[in-house]
Amino acid sequence: MRKFKEPTASRNQLILMPQSLDEMVGADEPVRLLSEVMDRLDYRRLEASYPGGGCPAYPPGMLAKILVFAYSQGMRSSRRIAESVRVDLRYVWLAEGLKPDFRTLARFRREKGEYLGELFEQSVRLCAQAGLVLLKYVAIDGTKVESCSGRAALWTAKRIEQEKAAVRRILEEAEQVDEAEDSEFGEYDGTTLPEELKDAQARKKLIDEAEKRLKESGRKAVSLTDPDARQMKTRAGVRMSYNLQAAVDKENQVVVGMQVVQDETDRAQLEGMLAEIHTNTGRKPEMVAADKGYYSPASLKVLSENAQAGVIAVPKQSIRTTPAGYRLEEFEYDETRDVYICPAGKQLTFRRMDKKGKTIYRRYECSQCSGCDRRVACGALTRSKRLNVNEVNHLRQKMEAFLATEEGRAQLALRKQVVEPVFGQIKENRCLRRFRLRGLAGALVESSLVFLAHNLFKAAVKLPILA
Repeated sequence: MRKFKEPTASRNQLILMPQSLDEMVGADEPVRLLSEVMDRLDYRRLEASYPGGGCPAYPPGMLAKILVFAYSQGMRSSRRIAESVRVDLRYVWLAEGLKPDFRTLARFRREKGEYLGELFEQSVRLCAQAGLVLLKYVAIDGTKVESCSGRAALWTAKRIEQEKAAVRRILEEAEQVDEAEDSEFGEYDGTTLPEELKDAQARKKLIDEAEKRLKESGRKAVSLTDPDARQMKTRAGVRMSYNLQAAVDKENQVVVGMQVVQDETDRAQLEGMLAEIHTNTGRKPEMVAADKGYYSPASLKVLSENAQAGVIAVPKQSIRTTPAGYRLEEFEYDETRDVYICPAGKQLTFRRMDKKGKTIYRRYECSQCSGCDRRVACGALTRSKRLNVNEVNHLRQKMEAFLATEEGRAQLALRKQVVEPVFGQIKENRCLRRFRLRGLAGALVESSLVFLAHNLFKAAVKLPILA
């Protein structure tokens, strides 16, 4: 009995009946599911973007499949993807024997980013068609993803001054050496430039460019590698990054909306994310949830004006008091009549809008308080009979009241279970911890590909329904 198995075919042996590409890939390989579900996407706009003429182009649907599968595997280097198309049977099967090089893949990803974003929108509708998106509960959150620029590419005013001083020292030392050599060897012929001066001149040019961009931007720091990136606090420290936003449906964790923004905070992102959800699904979710990073007067107004049920964590607010004063919390607000009732039972009615800095206030006045010497400590009171409150104060109070209920606490706690696992998947399993493409447009392309892969594999489990 033989101890070891023998090869079934020699490398040099000719095969009389060669295998087909389809036989080389197992029936249960995920790449088959991905290809089948991507065949249901509409590529007409993408194909129409090719002018035609000259050498035939690679089929854009095939290139999209290769990129989406690569991103689902955590592979984002165009050179590594091109190598896989040559040697990995799964990619060979996807490409059907074609071998696009890394330049073709990189150019397609860079130039057709808009259409890849449209494919993501189609993936949301495809998941909805398969019954994976119910929009009963959608959680919204953001995560920081580093840009392709390293820390060495980060320039601040302090660093520019330090670099200028270093260049001055190099030039002064070079001048002193020249003077010493002139006295010893005679006049310098001037035909060549010393290496240290070449380096100093190059550094000076780089410093001048960084200083110019810093002044034009008006920010504390700029990156010469990726000017669109912004300084943001991450778990690894302050890095040049982008803020990746995602809206995730509770039922199957399908991503129903995404954006890449340059703002470090999430305060101004709720309106845009709600618009993304409506654009991609054509409907409003029954409930949206967000953490306290999204809390702002504008966010509360957006929910109210759109009649959108939502729960947002409300940060604690400091309360100013005076020895003889009432707190704003002691006033009762009647929303139907738009009046405040003070603890003494007096009614304050709305008069007009006021603005203090960037904050808009609603002024309420009481005609019954002329003889009252009590003052209201709301932080914006000018007379005993006048009360200025933030224009969304009543909305804040309603949100706080809802969060004080068992249902409100449960709705807010559910947010973590819905959206954070998705961020874990794209960062750990699909390796999106750092963007490879430069610029805001490049970050949006890579995010579209990652979330497209995420949604399509969700839809793949419902292929019989889609058929």
